[in-house]
Amino acid sequence: MARQPVPGALVLANAGELLLVWEFGGRRRLNVLHFTGTSTRPVNIANVDTTNGAIKSLFATSGLQALTAADYAVHGIEVRDLGSATNPWVVATDQAPVVGTSAEVSLPSQIAAVASLHTDKRGKNYHGRTYIPGASEDDNGLNGTMSVAYQTAVRLFVDGIRVHLASVSWPMAVVSRAYPEDPTAGLPAKPADFANVLNVTVDTVFDTQRRRKV
Repeated sequence: MARQPVPGALVLANAGELLLVWEFGGRRRLNVLHFTGTSTRPVNIANVDTTNGAIKSLFATSGLQALTAADYAVHGIEVRDLGSATNPWVVATDQAPVVGTSAEVSLPSQIAAVASLHTDKRGKNYHGRTYIPGASEDDNGLNGTMSVAYQTAVRLFVDGIRVHLASVSWPMAVVSRAYPEDPTAGLPAKPADFANVLNVTVDTVFDTQRRRKV
């Protein structure tokens, strides 16, 4: 049996967690991203609002809004400092939905484009993924492959978030939980840590997230 992470709240100094909140049919859809730098740039409403505005702008400038079905919307972000188990979520002030503008019918709700987050460390604990919803039938090609335009827009959107976070001293990271010692497998205990995201790629095949199925 594979080693399981230490249960309980993730606590990691100088790291933060960012929820990008989407809406579809009255339901929340979340992208969970992580970053570092909270020891020098704190998680507060002013800093969260800055990033919230940038992400909403990127939804349009990346071209993703124009290719997202109109039953999906980006609402805003919620951020917390992972330095303590009791730190609250800081919710961005502007939660007005930015609605997709594609006139086409959306794909089933569990279908998503996968953006891979490549880091400066090796191993499965240091490879991140985030699942972008809202593609329409227009961008669903032969054998479940996505259009080049949609693939490009998703990459520009997620990588644009990475570039923005770096510019405000919250570099995007992939967080790895702590693992206990496993004497049977000869594995020492591993503390929680993070790896910096260097680049973002998007493959051409749609994936699924069954928890998002209506």
